[in-house]
Amino acid sequence: MSVAPDPLPVEEFIAELSSIRDEALVGLREGRFGQPVFLANEHATEAHKRPEIIFLLQLGVYPEFRETHFLSRQIQRLDDVDLVYRVGQQIYDEAKHTKVLVDQLRKWGAPPLVFWDEPIYEWSAAFDYMDKQTNPAEYFVGSNFIGEGLFLASIMAPMAKYDPETFNVYVEQIMPDEPRHIGIGKDIVSKYCTTFALQRRVSHVARTVAKQYCLGFAAAMKYASAAKDGQNLSEVRDSGYS
Repeated sequence: MSVAPDPLPVEEFIAELSSIRDEALVGLREGRFGQPVFLANEHATEAHKRPEIIFLLQLGVYPEFRETHFLSRQIQRLDDVDLVYRVGQQIYDEAKHTKVLVDQLRKWGAPPLVFWDEPIYEWSAAFDYMDKQTNPAEYFVGSNFIGEGLFLASIMAPMAKYDPETFNVYVEQIMPDEPRHIGIGKDIVSKYCTTFALQRRVSHVARTVAKQYCLGFAAAMKYASAAKDGQNLSEVRDSGYS
């Protein structure tokens, strides 16, 4: 009878997961999945007159709103009071993020839920995948450690560096919460991922979400460029349907 291998030490396993995230981030920073249109900062143009900016905020509603629903289910699978408290705080954060984005879009006169009601499929795929995960370690590695880690580094950090005024709703009200959420993911993996078999499953989820994030990022950059060119994004999304 074969004996199951021992799990990796926590620090070593977290380093393995970090390398998965870092590998994806290298590709994103090298432009293999497109360049963020907001890096070409158009100083003289107001944000609400830039359709690509409106699109990026509309797209941003989707993960924030969906995370609010996800976490409300995932919190029921935790048996650690401190982690329950921290995830409870995150639920509040995600609801707050949703509201500040929706409020900003309404202030600009733009429909806030257009890509919530009919998502961009490449963007929603990772969330559909994560929603299937029932083990806390598998869910939080994908959503918090990988997903939010990549979003912070590949989208929000450039927003803060290149155009913080345009994206002040992200930079001032959303970005400060993200490191705390990434830490929740790390700590839940550390607590619950205690067998070699689960570590392999968690590693697979991490790689899958990293890949899906990159594909979703590429789609988002394509749609943002289309918006900047004045195209109807619903028609772009539905162009393959007849």
